[in-house]
Amino acid sequence: MKNSGKIAPKHVKELYPDVCQWLEKFLKDRFRQAEIDVRALPHIPISHFLRTYNQGNFPAEWVTWHVKVDVVGFDHHSNKPTDLVFVECKNSTLTLAHLSQLLGYSRIAQPLYSFLISPTGFSSTLVSLLQEYQRRDVLEYHWEDGKVPRQVIVAQWNTTTANLNRHTMIGGIGI
Repeated sequence: MKNSGKIAPKHVKELYPDVCQWLEKFLKDRFRQAEIDVRALPHIPISHFLRTYNQGNFPAEWVTWHVKVDVVGFDHHSNKPTDLVFVECKNSTLTLAHLSQLLGYSRIAQPLYSFLISPTGFSSTLVSLLQEYQRRDVLEYHWEDGKVPRQVIVAQWNTTTANLNRHTMIGGIGI
């Protein structure tokens, strides 16, 4: 889970095109009947973006979503609210602070999926908390009666394959 020797890009924005392409494929494979739209929005609060976004059906509280997430997927179904998917990208070792940031954003907007990724792996404290102490509960951000809680999915990004390294994934039951 620690740094695998992969060199992180100099700037995190270099990850966005590959991550957007990966997320679009991920969503299209899962939701074949939906219209999928993926955007890199690292500098724009989601609420500001949605003011001019003429697609989707969002809950009334979207105006309060003043959070900035690197990559956002929109999963449009007819006659259903639009699902969001978050991907927060880091070009450094993932830490508890990074997890806390995305966890807070996910509690606010309740995306269908929420990913925290980095090509350099996880810090020893994050690995210890999630694996050694089995504190997977800290990944949870949305609870619905009769359903498994939604969790942040923490994973290493493979820059060579432009995909998640599934062997490093923690969280996201059933993905």
